[in-house]
Amino acid sequence: MLGTSEDSQDAARAAGVAVYPLQGRPDFQLIVVVDLRDSIATWAPSIVTARMRSSLDDEAIELKPYFLKNGNKSNPRYSSYVIPDFKGTICPQLGWTGSSDHLRGIVFGVDGREIERWDKVDDMTKLQTDVRAAIQVLIDAEQARSAVAAKTPGSKLLQPQIAHPPLLSPDPPSKAE
Repeated sequence: MLGTSEDSQDAARAAGVAVYPLQGRPDFQLIVVVDLRDSIATWAPSIVTARMRSSLDDEAIELKPYFLKNGNKSNPRYSSYVIPDFKGTICPQLGWTGSSDHLRGIVFGVDGREIERWDKVDDMTKLQTDVRAAIQVLIDAEQARSAVAAKTPGSKLLQPQIAHPPLLSPDPPSKAE
């Protein structure tokens, strides 16, 4: 999850591009919360929301090759989430009580627990590395559970595990300015 504002939107775009190779995986979802509490955008929320939708439509075209490489044939637009926070009801629930000029981020595990938090995301390579590491931990844990289940009599009734595609080699992300 990324938290951005008007002042950090370029960094948010760079972070989004940094995680493009992870898009379309069943074990990854990017959600962007846009903090618009102290913004002129609160005067015309419908225009801002329409512009966000249009940008997501355009980005879906760029994401399609990554979805396909990750074995996902669905439309990337259906997995693109940008949430505008015009009234300040969402950001405080994420621990972002004050407005910030910096891009912020949180990595949540599959169980919803917070794994890592950044108050200032400025190194996109580190962001990508940390997110990839969180995914790899999940893959390793599921493989270990599957190995144990395979050795346990009567374990054939277990729910099938998520088929994790191999992690694609990272595209070299650029640093935010």
